[in-house]
Amino acid sequence: MAVSLPARAIDITAVRSWRAPDNTRLVLDLNAPVLWRVSPDSTPARLIIDLVDAAPAGPIALPQVSTPLKAVRLEKSAQGQRLVIDTLEEMTPKIFQLAPNEKYSQRLVIDLYSKVTTTAVIPATTTTGTANAAAEAILTAVKPPSVITSIPVMRPTELTAPIISKPDEKPIVMMEKPESRRWRNIIVAIDAGHGGEDPGAIGAKGSHEKHVTLAIARELEAMLKAEPGLTAVLTRTGDYFIPLQERRRIARYQHKADIFISVHADAAENRSAKGASVFALSLKGAGTATSRFARMLAERENRSDLIGGAAIEAGDDTLRNVLADMVVAGSLDHSLHMGRNILDRFTGLTHLHSKHVEQAGFAVLKEPGMVSLLVETGFISNPEEEEKLTDKQHQRDLAKAIFEGVLRYNQRYPAPGSYFAWQADERSNSQAAVASRSNKKPNSNTDASHTEARTANPAASVNISDEKLIRYRIVPGDSLSRIASRHQVSMNDLRRYNNLTDDTVKIGQTLNIPVN
Repeated sequence: MAVSLPARAIDITAVRSWRAPDNTRLVLDLNAPVLWRVSPDSTPARLIIDLVDAAPAGPIALPQVSTPLKAVRLEKSAQGQRLVIDTLEEMTPKIFQLAPNEKYSQRLVIDLYSKVTTTAVIPATTTTGTANAAAEAILTAVKPPSVITSIPVMRPTELTAPIISKPDEKPIVMMEKPESRRWRNIIVAIDAGHGGEDPGAIGAKGSHEKHVTLAIARELEAMLKAEPGLTAVLTRTGDYFIPLQERRRIARYQHKADIFISVHADAAENRSAKGASVFALSLKGAGTATSRFARMLAERENRSDLIGGAAIEAGDDTLRNVLADMVVAGSLDHSLHMGRNILDRFTGLTHLHSKHVEQAGFAVLKEPGMVSLLVETGFISNPEEEEKLTDKQHQRDLAKAIFEGVLRYNQRYPAPGSYFAWQADERSNSQAAVASRSNKKPNSNTDASHTEARTANPAASVNISDEKLIRYRIVPGDSLSRIASRHQVSMNDLRRYNNLTDDTVKIGQTLNIPVN
């Protein structure tokens, strides 16, 4: 006689939660796929999910509730187990399962989106909707106002302003900036790699890459915001997961970024592997790279969505890839230029794993219209480098090296309409004025800064006693360009009123600044 045996229960081993700016994520760790359904007893502020033949494997520590969650509890039900989520506001759920990977077992993921952000951030979906339909809805929701078809040509200019560390104290005199200005800031989007469900690489002492990258990103953000002509935004501001495509879309469409830098800390099976690396995009896909190391790294980083829990696994369609390639190809040269500048700043600070900018098919870098790089700051799998990467001062030093590379790139290749282009025009105008007074034509084979260095200082013709001036003392971190921006005067005027032959300034030095 046949005996009917009860179905083996699905073990619930843990329940975790993550809070992101636009959603709250709950994750159930399971030992096998589970049958689930949203109970008809659910309300807009109470989500009830029935888990068939499921049961806790032992005592479960439920996540502490925080906005917008009011309560989370597991209850036994006739079907197995019931997950009840009470919220403080109406939420739109998105529920899906993730297969096991190298870091996690089977997972059931519940993403809760606020009604306020749902239509702007992610469309509502049903359990019967297809991944492709959901992907298309998201692409439509974040569609840019127009298609970018070209990249402005940015011509190189000679650097004259020295790179100095950030100021530690306020200047003696501050001038109010006029309401309008003749230039725009360059927007740098800093992407702290991994986050939330995706810890990234894990060091021998248990350090998580996601925490290291966010710490470095915050240091870099502060430095960029303090520099005239530059500003910064973070794609990730806390410990939560963002899919790779969404990271670059946040940068490009939400913040209108000109530059995108994704910060990482690598890992290798060989614990002795060490050093920093800089990567740009390869337009031929993840399988084609400048080295085996670059190819393997791109493949590993591109698997981040599977570990972090992206609901949609679809990539860009063929047409979108072709359009992206057309535009990205225009900015690739600039990515390589900026990458070389960052590598130069790393020299002497840390070991270089690769002494040139590598290229591979990194999914996070493939967004049209941005100069994009992925920076590996070191190997967290190396115990010595793990200790350095978790050290606040070393994080600051790494951020400063990246900052100086970005600054040098913008000074050398100023974008049209930017502060750096304005400064280049000021130098060019100064050259033309000097040449006119001396009845000499500017040398077309040299740029303005070379000509300025060879011509007489025009300050001799300025009667300082007839001008209204303020006195300013140089503090740590000042540069002539920063002082010019702060007081809304041209660098040419600062040179003239202070009899400067170059743009070098020293701490404690006093400058005459004309008052408009």
